[in-house]
Amino acid sequence: MAQTSVDQAASLAAFRDASMEFDHVYDLLAKSSGLSYPEFWSLVLIRDGVLTQREISSQLSIGPQTLNSAFKLLVKKGFIRLEPFENDQRSKRALLTPQGERCLTERILPALRLEEQAWLSLTEEEQAALPRITHKFSTALRWALDGRDN
Repeated sequence: MAQTSVDQAASLAAFRDASMEFDHVYDLLAKSSGLSYPEFWSLVLIRDGVLTQREISSQLSIGPQTLNSAFKLLVKKGFIRLEPFENDQRSKRALLTPQGERCLTERILPALRLEEQAWLSLTEEEQAALPRITHKFSTALRWALDGRDN
């Protein structure tokens, strides 16, 4: 049986609520480590080899000014240092300091273990479906945004 427009509107509203809750919980995860969302995920991405503010800004879908403010705080806290690339002195790469490594070990990794614990509470089918469906929806929405009249 096909969904009515009322059912579709209700399910879309439920998805929006879940999405906002998801964003809120990830913000709480970052704050549980004593960091803001952009600071937390920047450190995770730097650990994973993403080195420039531009790349991190793109991956986190955070504006460059917001990320620049987070980087300034991370430098001030002694968690990262910025070094120019040898072949491009204008671009800088972010590197973890020993204090940043300690922050990862003592504060961020425990938070990521909580994320993993929550992930493991899902069935294998749910684990496979969640990223696939979320990506499919975000791609469709991005496609719709790109195709609209501006």
